[in-house]
This record gives sequence, C-alpha cells and structure tokens, in this order.
Amino acid sequence: MRKSMVANEIKVNIGCGVSGIAGWHNLDNSPTILLSRVPLLRKLLKTPPWPPDVRRYDVRKGLPYPDGSVRYIYSSHTFEHFTPEESARITKECWRVLAPGGVVRIVVPDLELIAREYLADADPLAAQTFLSRLALHHSVHDLIHPGSNHSQMFDGRALTHLLRQAGFGRVEVSSFGKSLIPEIAQLDSEARRPESLYVEAVR
Repeated sequence: MRKSMVANEIKVNIGCGVSGIAGWHNLDNSPTILLSRVPLLRKLLKTPPWPPDVRRYDVRKGLPYPDGSVRYIYSSHTFEHFTPEESARITKECWRVLAPGGVVRIVVPDLELIAREYLADADPLAAQTFLSRLALHHSVHDLIHPGSNHSQMFDGRALTHLLRQAGFGRVEVSSFGKSLIPEIAQLDSEARRPESLYVEAVR
C-alpha cells in the first residue's frame, strides 16, 4: 500500500442527511442544519435531528480539500438533485481531491429499474405514478432549499459515463453492501436498497 493511502484518511460523505457516521466529514446543504443548532428554533420548527458533526456546506462551490488528500467519498441519493452541469463539476472535484487509489461511491435512484417497473405496471394510472417517482419538478420550495427536488436521473450507463468524463479510469456498477469502502455497512441504506443504483470508481 502506498504511503499516501496510509496517511490520507479523510473520508467525505456528500449529502449525508441525518445519517452521517463518526470519523467522516459529513456534508449537507439543508438550511435546517443551522436552524437545528438553536434549541428554540429546533423545537418550534421541528427540524430534523441533525447530528453535531454534520457541516452545512454547498459542494457545488467545490470540495474544501487539497488535491489528493481524500481517501473515500460517498454520496447517496444526492447527485440526482444536481443539474447535469453541476454533477459534472462535482465529479471532477471528486477526482481532484482523491488520493491515488482513493474511492468514490455514488448511489442514486435507478432510472432503468423505475422504467422497467412502469412498463410492467398494468394500472391505467401507471404513467402518473412513473412521473411522480421521477420527481422532476421544481417549486417555490427550491428558493429556500436549492436542489430539494430532482434535476436529473441516472441509469448505469449515464452514471459510469459521468465518472469517466471526470477522469476516472476504473468505474463499475456495484451492488448494495459491496464496496472498497470499509464502513459500507454503515453507509448503504437498507431502506433505499430496492430503488438504488450503485456505482463505484477508483482514482
């Protein structure tokens, strides 16, 4: 193992929600994070129970780490909230900050799976259900929380292409719980497993 891989143990969770884990840099852009830090506002607004180690940060501004300094990057059900242009910039940022041999794992709703289920659904209102699941709509809520709705969807081809375009040479579709990231059991959500696509790349 290269010395750089031993020394660089920065691990980043992009869009962690309230599921950030100890020892990771848990980043999320929800405005309720700061509100939840004020006890009175937390009670009045009934904000989510944000762990104290979650940092509010907008990764669309770039990742706040030096080149080659990060060991692992994980992101679950976040990239579909970015525009295609934003996701391209962010994956390039992932490539920049990862050390050689570093791993990025991206989990998103599986468009191919959703489409297959739609085509197999005999319900007359299947089309409405399909569109609802895509959640490709925006509202005034986006002014308060930019990116709260989906801006795009991915299948395996699209997500692997995104990572290759960012510079990653070793990219593959993975599966639930199968990863080069040691703490994967704490990261992959069992609740999201039936709807998710998993893609992993090595710097």
